[in-house]
Amino acid sequence: MAEHLTELEKMTKPVLDALRSYQDLPPDKALATLEFEDKKRQYEAAEKRLEEVLQSALE
Repeated sequence: MAEHLTELEKMTKPVLDALRSYQDLPPDKALATLEFEDKKRQYEAAEKRLEEVLQSALE
């Protein structure tokens, strides 16, 4: 029985890990889209800031 339980845990762990990554998403598609766009803007701002820092270091 313990062997069967271990086997089941091995099979379900990847599925549970994948599902956990979706828990932070808002339940509404529109909210998810807004959150995605916000993260995209933050990424672009960070990328621009990195480019500015690298450019100033080269000068």
